Amino acid sequence: MKRHQSLVLLSRQHHDALVLAQGLILGRSKAARSNWPTDHRLQVDQIHDFFQETFLAHFNAEEKYLFPWVVERMPGRVALIEELRQDHDDLRSLVRELSAGCLNELGARLPSFGRLMEGHIRKEERVLFQAIQSDLEAVELDEIGANIKAHLTGPRNCLLD
Repeated sequence: MKRHQSLVLLSRQHHDALVLAQGLILGRSKAARSNWPTDHRLQVDQIHDFFQETFLAHFNAEEKYLFPWVVERMPGRVALIEELRQDHDDLRSLVRELSAGCLNELGARLPSFGRLMEGHIRKEERVLFQAIQSDLEAVELDEIGANIKAHLTGPRNCLLD
């Protein structure tokens, strides 16, 4: 299904996160010209940088502008939103641990982190976004999209706390 314009920016960031997740799951990149590191500590740096530069603001935008609309207008999706919020919390916590130097068992933890991130994104794309596009009015989608775009393209001060 084609994405409504209001969700395209989030979907593009999801794509970038899926590339990161795939690198973590496989321990390498599928792309021949990729600069994905095979060293686990360098992969932790990639995670940290991606979350600082992209995904923390992405989570904040979803939690501030998207999730409240869904909870208010789609009461049958409240459990899904709670699940997605928990995923956000779990991913933030894992990034904080890794960024704080908790580097034990990276061979198991990094693929697990990648699977969590991949599963979360698939849930948003295949379940949440599909439901939003079919249940919300175009004017609501446009308002959500404008708020998300302003949040993600404006100045950011996102830290890991």
